[in-house]
Amino acid sequence: MLITIGAFDGFHRGHAGLLRLCRQYSDDWGVVTFQPHPGEFMGRLHPLFTLKERELVRKVLGIPKMFVLRFDDSLMRLSPADFWHLLRERLDVDGVVIGSDFRFGYGREGSAQSLRDMATADGLKRVIIAPLIDKAEYSSTVIRRHIMAGNADMAGKLLGYPYFVISRVIHGEGRGRTMNFPTANLDISGRVIPAWGVYSSAVLVNGSWHCGALSIGNNPTFTPGQSASAEVHVPGFDGDIYGHEVIMLMLGRVRNIRKFPGAQALSLQIASDTQTCRDIYREVMCRDYVRSFTEKTRAICEQESFSPQIINLT
Repeated sequence: MLITIGAFDGFHRGHAGLLRLCRQYSDDWGVVTFQPHPGEFMGRLHPLFTLKERELVRKVLGIPKMFVLRFDDSLMRLSPADFWHLLRERLDVDGVVIGSDFRFGYGREGSAQSLRDMATADGLKRVIIAPLIDKAEYSSTVIRRHIMAGNADMAGKLLGYPYFVISRVIHGEGRGRTMNFPTANLDISGRVIPAWGVYSSAVLVNGSWHCGALSIGNNPTFTPGQSASAEVHVPGFDGDIYGHEVIMLMLGRVRNIRKFPGAQALSLQIASDTQTCRDIYREVMCRDYVRSFTEKTRAICEQESFSPQIINLT
């Protein structure tokens, strides 16, 4: 089996070269990644995606296998040689594809060249070092910055698919229903938090995509909290989806969050926002890379569930 190794916080356009090489050289291949993200484990970042969301992207992109290693203190302290030898013991690896800037092992002491040396010494049939990608243009760090700045559209273009969230619908205060704009409250914890604001979104509910008006913020018109909440209004949808799991795509930013004089003024603004969200939805959902993602995601969700398993390497 041919493998490629990395944090793979989503599989974005910067990873496309590695995946293309794997497909080119083997029908039996997969990715080796980590949970939690090493940067999250060390408190340096919030990831773009949860593990379940990464598993969905894997299926959409047609990556045959994903081996998820539990990243903990023991794994972090493995030397490059120990990491490689343990990986070889657990997986039937006969080839590896890595980027030229690949680093691994305790203190990031291992390099692409040192992995090539170890793999060659172990008799692997194929060791491929891919050219360095332009990380100033394509990287999870750049995409994370766009999300934090509210640039959902640009983030989607760099990912190659819309930025999205998988969440169960949780109970909120129910204020939207009293204003004739019922909302589904989503759990966006455990990830990078998008810039507060109103966004056009697409929500997969009961096998169909719907336009949504998403608000992320602290509800300044009523009882502002200290942390962000996320709630999405799906115009024309009247079903009860509390407790259901939904997939929500972020398509484009409409405006900043701001305080209104009261419920009536806010209602008028929500009506205007909803129309703007519809306009963005119609435009963005027609793009080839978005349409491909939505069609494949709907088909996957109709056919199967997805819950990746985590491997304890140490």
